[in-house]
Amino acid sequence: MKKLIFKNKSQEIHIGFNAPENFNLACKKDLDKILFNLVPGQLLWRCTVCNDLHISKNPPKVCPTCFEKDAYIQVSLSEFKKILEVI
Repeated sequence: MKKLIFKNKSQEIHIGFNAPENFNLACKKDLDKILFNLVPGQLLWRCTVCNDLHISKNPPKVCPTCFEKDAYIQVSLSEFKKILEVI
């Protein structure tokens, strides 16, 4: 099963099997637009347990897919893109 792309009104993105609260389904076009036009302060995050990805100033406190608390680490753009190729 392929991970889904979700977006909220603040233009944050989450890629995983489940969405954080107040996120709705989005498409690859939304991801590309936000990823390549990052707003100052937006960071790239990866869950260390299930590899969900998140673009925002702060990561979710609890991963919506694996439910692990404080599992997100900041990653580089190149690492983020490599994970996108796999999922």
